[in-house]
Amino acid sequence: MNPSPQARLPPGTPGPGVVASFRGAGGRALRYRVVSPTGRPGETPAKTPAGRTLLYLHGIESHGTWFLPAAHDLAARGVTTYLLDRRGSGLNRDVDAGDARDADELLADVAAFRASLGDPSLVLTGLSWGGKLALAAALAEPERTQALVLVTPGLVPRVDLAMPSKLKLLTSLAFGGRARIALPIEPEMFTTDPELLAFIRDDDWRLHDVTARFLMAGRALDRRVASGLPGCTVPVLLFLAGGDRIIDNAGTSELLQSLPRGLLHRHDYDDATHSIQLEQRELMVDDIMAFLEGPAC
Repeated sequence: MNPSPQARLPPGTPGPGVVASFRGAGGRALRYRVVSPTGRPGETPAKTPAGRTLLYLHGIESHGTWFLPAAHDLAARGVTTYLLDRRGSGLNRDVDAGDARDADELLADVAAFRASLGDPSLVLTGLSWGGKLALAAALAEPERTQALVLVTPGLVPRVDLAMPSKLKLLTSLAFGGRARIALPIEPEMFTTDPELLAFIRDDDWRLHDVTARFLMAGRALDRRVASGLPGCTVPVLLFLAGGDRIIDNAGTSELLQSLPRGLLHRHDYDDATHSIQLEQRELMVDDIMAFLEGPAC
């Protein structure tokens, strides 16, 4: 069965990639996609040149398909991209949607996926909320991380929960943290492109709420990132969008100033909104390739 018919993919996406699975934290089966230069199901990093294997981690509401168009463009340039749908999201939304026990569980999923590939050196790529998970995973296993690509990363958000949602979150934590908390993000915050906006509005895989304990897992990742940035040892490519209504660009820039000197490489897309991987895909892919093929990597 095709888990992603063409109608459910972003406009212009050639295909859904190859879907496979691995055992995450606690032995849970988790599914992911792979888009490789050959398109063969068994493609592995061992068959891909060094610096040409990306592990993509998606945002809080989205899933792997939102990066599929870029993954296909990267494959045409010789890059293999693994698109890992977070537990409770995308291909894995059928069990405990929008939930994770804690930050350790999320990081253990990433580590288990790496182990399933034979622990190769990967380029961790994080979009929006996935940026904090990618950064925390890189800080946890720097020897297995060749570089980081952060696309409008959710390290310092502009959006915030409404006060009733904050009270609901705090109350829920006393009883296990499973209450559903509405996310303060509207489709128009992702893009102003009419076709892309229609896709995002109609995407019934997009999360509209998550559990209280998932939000606290995100807070824990924030703390790990903030404390670990000064000791980071891998190069970081940062993409920011000038019209971003979800991410605080100034706050993000200030936070990343604690990286060791020379590691940060930055591109500002002044006329973009949040979803530059969809809006300005070709330019982003060109900039990623220049980074992977340049002296930083």
